Amino acid sequence: MTDGTELVADAWLPSDGGRYPVLLQRLPYGRTVASSLVLPHPSWFAQKGYAVVVQDCRGRGDSGGTFQPFVNEGADGAATIEWAAGLPFADGRVATYGFSYQGLNQLYAAARRPKGLCAIAPMMCASDPYEGWTYEGGALRWPFACFWAAQLAGQDAHHPPVPFDTSMVPIIDALGADPPRWFQEWLAHPEDDGYWTARRPDLQAIEVPAFSVLGWFDDFSSGTAQLVGSLGAEAWFGPWSHMPWGTLHGGIEFGVDGSPSGLPAALLAFFDRVFGRNQTASKPPVRYFVINEGWREAEQWPPPAHTRRWSAVSESGSALSRWGDGRLLEIAGEDKRVLGAPVPVVVEPHAPVPGGPIDYQDESAIHDRRDLACFDTEAFGEDLVIAGSPTVRVVTRSDRPRHDLVATLCVVAPDLSARVVSSYAQRMSHGEQVGTERHWEITLRPIAVRVQAGSSIRLTLGGSRFPCYDLNAHTETQSAHSRREEQVVATIEILAADIALPVVDKLPASGSGAD
Repeated sequence: MTDGTELVADAWLPSDGGRYPVLLQRLPYGRTVASSLVLPHPSWFAQKGYAVVVQDCRGRGDSGGTFQPFVNEGADGAATIEWAAGLPFADGRVATYGFSYQGLNQLYAAARRPKGLCAIAPMMCASDPYEGWTYEGGALRWPFACFWAAQLAGQDAHHPPVPFDTSMVPIIDALGADPPRWFQEWLAHPEDDGYWTARRPDLQAIEVPAFSVLGWFDDFSSGTAQLVGSLGAEAWFGPWSHMPWGTLHGGIEFGVDGSPSGLPAALLAFFDRVFGRNQTASKPPVRYFVINEGWREAEQWPPPAHTRRWSAVSESGSALSRWGDGRLLEIAGEDKRVLGAPVPVVVEPHAPVPGGPIDYQDESAIHDRRDLACFDTEAFGEDLVIAGSPTVRVVTRSDRPRHDLVATLCVVAPDLSARVVSSYAQRMSHGEQVGTERHWEITLRPIAVRVQAGSSIRLTLGGSRFPCYDLNAHTETQSAHSRREEQVVATIEILAADIALPVVDKLPASGSGAD
């Protein structure tokens, strides 16, 4: 590197000798892993005529220097790309690939426009180290932050992840008495401030073609969708979680049609087009799986859709639990309906609403709780296909200076099961204006689902979802050092709410979805 630090890499080459385009992957988990838990092994690409170089990031594996998440990936990645382009077996052209952190670090390097870079393939990764990676709407993505820090800390000593406890309060102690410095920094910067600005990749500076993969049940789905839209990337959106890319979610098997079996060939075809090895015109750049239907194709994400809006109604203010009087009534355009009466949601930090990341799970039993506001549509008389990111607008009033609002979108089947298909959180600060109205808009995670006739839609609004997000102490002085005895009960009054769904025109199914 330019500062004299040496980074270590391995290479896989075709067997016939010669000079080839280079596929480069850089990762912090040990170069021998090479993301092979979800992606083809480098030897597979070598068999297809590519040289593959896999490098340990700075301070990881056998590479020198000190690892600081996000900080050095731009300079190190750009220098490595130019170095790889000049290797004896290289033809001067490089493409990068990888998922998760191996996807994010490509963005930093590509924004520097290094010589020789022809394409990138960042998959299942957020496009921002703050929003959608470490935090979500200001709420800490707690299990991920804990596990990732524990994983990296363990690998520093060539051990499994260090012990961690997501139930620990204060949360700064979740990794023990001496957590990594960068973990402490993440928790010390809960706002999107200069710390994160300095670590944010410049997507507008990226000019090369891109390929991506998004999983409906991956925690990074919102960031990946933003990346695809910003870069105009070719992409596959499927019914997968972060790792492994499997088809069983919430006890439902999406089957062969929902599998990622076609992804290696699609990625290879992308590289072949970039490097002029295949002149066949590509199909529409976005391929997405509609739950309960199958695969569709589109020229962009999100696909063209029209917005349909439903307003939350509770005549008596008792829209608490799935057995309350909460309804969703469709409205025309921007017309608004009066909620009826404020819905008081009590949030007890010592007994939070349980919930983890989205996995198409049935949460009907959780919806029995009366610290959740539930609003349902009538059963649909015909199928409704949603494709895009729903948005929820809420007006609240609270007796505390801070509170969270977690919105989930569920499909309620005739058997009353309620499967979560999208959600998002927002950490709301009323500051000194306790008791005044605040207006919020929450963009939920992207999803494509066919809501079948006889089913309905449920919007839930709550003040917690633990351990998915860290607990809110509901105090102005909340921090990573807040102790359990400092946590106080909050009452959130929901004064108005509505949800907008991106609905695509009904088209014939092109495959079978979930049962």
